[in-house]
Amino acid sequence: MRVIFGLGNPGIQYRDTRHNLGFMVLDRLSELHKIELNIFSHHGWLGEGFLVRKKILLVKPLTFVNEAGKSVAEIIRVYGLSTQDILVVNDDADLELGKLRISKKGGNGGHKGLRSIIQCLGTQEVPRLRVGIGRPEEDEDLTEFVLGQFTSQEKKIVKDAVERAAEAVGILVSRGIEEAMSRYN
Repeated sequence: MRVIFGLGNPGIQYRDTRHNLGFMVLDRLSELHKIELNIFSHHGWLGEGFLVRKKILLVKPLTFVNEAGKSVAEIIRVYGLSTQDILVVNDDADLELGKLRISKKGGNGGHKGLRSIIQCLGTQEVPRLRVGIGRPEEDEDLTEFVLGQFTSQEKKIVKDAVERAAEAVGILVSRGIEEAMSRYN
């Protein structure tokens, strides 16, 4: 089984913010593959189903991004998984808006959700799919930027990026991370 974690913050006020791109990708996967996120367990909303005939678990941790590691670590422990069985989907301010980057491991790059996951799991070997949100203007605070909503011009780019990210997850699940990296990085 592969577990896909989409990072984001719970609550209506965060719904369409840059920091919730992981949630947006999970919502698209849920829609495409008819997997309802209807189980509340392990600090998040879960949905079990199949993606290209392989069992997957979609997870939206509700711990807020900065504490996502609690949910990830608990699910790995309860389901008896390794870190190679998971994929974390998150926003990334170091990538151009809409750009995708898939990697097998790495540091947190300043992302507090990834930092929490790496700390809770005790390893940087956490597969992830990062979706670029770009950088704020020089005078804009990064926290305000990531918690801000996309502009009307950005929304089309984001919609396309979410679609491509959902496709990338399908390739990763069906053909492996190497294939997904070669197609989408």
